[in-house]
Amino acid sequence: MNNRLLLGILLLFLSNTTFAQIDKEFWFAAPYANPSNGRTPVYIRFQSFDKPSTIKIEVPANPAINAITIQLKANSSYSLDITRWLYLIENDQADIISPKGLHIISTTEIYVYYEIFGSNSYGKGTNSDLFTLKGRNALGTEFYTPFQTRFDNYLNINAYASFDIVATENNTHVTITPTQAIVSYAPNIPFTIILNKGETWSGRAFFTEAINRPTGSHIQSTKPIAVTVKDDSMFKGNNWDIGGDQLIPLSQLGTDYIVIKHIANIGTDNDYAYVLATKDNTSIYTKGDATPIAVLNKGMQLEIPISQSVLIHASEPIYVLHLTGLGNELAEAILPQINCTGSKAVGFIRSNDETLVLNILTKTGSQNSFSLNGNTTLIKATDFAPVIGASNWLYASIEFTTSQIPALKANLLTNSIGYFHLGLMNGSSDETGFRYGYFSDFGFTSLGSDTTICANTTIELSAGIQKDSYQWLPNGETTSRIFTQDSGTYYVRVIKEGCTFEDSIHISFFPQSGPIIKNKDDSICANETIVIRTNSGFNKFVWSTFAQTDSIVVSKSNTYKVSAKDTHGCVSKDSVIITSLPLPNGIIQYTPTDNQVACASPLVDLTAPPNYSAYSWYDGSSSPYLHTQKTDNGIYWVTLTDSFGCRNKIFTEIDCSIYIEVYNLITPNGDGKNDYFEIKDLQDNTYELKIYNSWGALVYAKNPYNNNIDSGELADGLYYYSLTHYKNKRNLKGWLHVIR
Repeated sequence: MNNRLLLGILLLFLSNTTFAQIDKEFWFAAPYANPSNGRTPVYIRFQSFDKPSTIKIEVPANPAINAITIQLKANSSYSLDITRWLYLIENDQADIISPKGLHIISTTEIYVYYEIFGSNSYGKGTNSDLFTLKGRNALGTEFYTPFQTRFDNYLNINAYASFDIVATENNTHVTITPTQAIVSYAPNIPFTIILNKGETWSGRAFFTEAINRPTGSHIQSTKPIAVTVKDDSMFKGNNWDIGGDQLIPLSQLGTDYIVIKHIANIGTDNDYAYVLATKDNTSIYTKGDATPIAVLNKGMQLEIPISQSVLIHASEPIYVLHLTGLGNELAEAILPQINCTGSKAVGFIRSNDETLVLNILTKTGSQNSFSLNGNTTLIKATDFAPVIGASNWLYASIEFTTSQIPALKANLLTNSIGYFHLGLMNGSSDETGFRYGYFSDFGFTSLGSDTTICANTTIELSAGIQKDSYQWLPNGETTSRIFTQDSGTYYVRVIKEGCTFEDSIHISFFPQSGPIIKNKDDSICANETIVIRTNSGFNKFVWSTFAQTDSIVVSKSNTYKVSAKDTHGCVSKDSVIITSLPLPNGIIQYTPTDNQVACASPLVDLTAPPNYSAYSWYDGSSSPYLHTQKTDNGIYWVTLTDSFGCRNKIFTEIDCSIYIEVYNLITPNGDGKNDYFEIKDLQDNTYELKIYNSWGALVYAKNPYNNNIDSGELADGLYYYSLTHYKNKRNLKGWLHVIR
């Protein structure tokens, strides 16, 4: 791409898609790309293997970010455009501890890689590369940092080389010894940072010159971490391109590597292998020669121009970073060692019509057993040639047309006999960028760090797929994965390509969290409620009542159950029995027992139900018996208290309102005798009165009638009345004569 002022036109485009180490868990520290040369879009690419998968993408150190869940069918792919979330995960500041680490978890093995497809006004993918995520093979406690040292970063646009670190556990102490000046730190002076799970830190080169890369910087940690290296806007011939990859730790390194020069790359101007020693007195050999071309001490790096595919051998474990490209467009990848590694199936997607080259490496005898999407003729034995210095290894570098590998189609490369390695190059020689990814199973096995789990939880232990054999202890399983609910130490021995790998893991249980519910089994009175409370240290409650609060209010007899998570995330269960006690009850007896007789008496004797602990009558008396004046409304009550302290108020009524006597003559002449329609013993508000004339017409109505008819309201004559009790206990009808 030309070196001109850029307008930030960001074009979304699906680039060439390939897939890295197959695994179920991935950690990644996302590198920063400057926006001037092209920073977006950015994708995370997924492909399932032979089983469907549920994938969760999370940023565990930032609880404000909701996890993303993807359902992926078997043998299918998915591209997640994370451009709009990029500021939440991209490590754009040096020497800052940030909550930006990516964590990807899958229910089955998948391939994952991270692609910067930085675009600008000159085209799509102008500043781009692939960062293959290597799963558990990327996790370790000791790393060195390889960098290319030939091409400077483009000046004055905040484009630098860097290494980015993410922690997988809390309280991880990381000690870094930079070989060159990085932001905030001088060379060769160790310093330590402390990261919690999911936190990241970026060490950025202080200068843009290639010779000032922090090559060979030493990184050590107390707990597993993952490291990304990045070289932003590598400037060559008035063009620029980003390069980088996720590192593997020292424990995954080997001594033999093969660098393949791809068929579309002419000359050696941009094809280099960078060999980084991890131990002193490391001899470096090429082409099978017996004489070393160099002897390196740990942290030292050698640049080897690549003019043809070649074997690189070392006396001690080394890193090999391969820088390659098309024309002036560059990209880079960390190469896997060739011993005990390789895959039998790799999936990829071609998403554009730019040059696509597959570099395939396999052992002699497997070259005629390749199938590309079921087609066994696209990759032939005659496409392979010997690797210089490695007589038992063959390589092929094949350019494919869009008719052979169409754009936007999922592809699967397999070998029915042996293992192979796949390097994929995609891009253009000018302006649109170049991408390079190396995809291979690294062969090693890792069960991860010792783990503490919740009781009664099933944990899966996986030794990885695409191995030749498995042997587990203590139970002797021979599968790639086992499941257990038991604590203890588990061992696995894996054999691949004649190499034996072993690992172990100790499983322990979190301590019991104690009861969730504070309350003991309890009884309450039927007219009361009780609050069932929970102890601190729990969250995410789910009650049998469907409530999700930390306490509930109940009033009925029942067994109340709850589940909740403790501080370790373990789900606990608890219950409490609440019994609702019946309230005191019974009948108040009274004498005289005949209501009409009782109504005729000014006094009444009341007797409450026996055998209660306490009594409280309406007048304050506390005896079970009460001799008292009749009340105006005939209602009597007492509060009973039983031995459990439950209280209840019971009532009785002596209804005297029905015992009335009607006089049917009114002489409203003012002499004070029979001046109004008077009803003897009428209680207020108990009867409705209606009066009709001799023709049946309603001439007077009053509800309630309280002996308060106006004498002037009825003329002389004969009338008929109807008195109706308010409880319909009695209805009286008769005639009424008004005489003045």
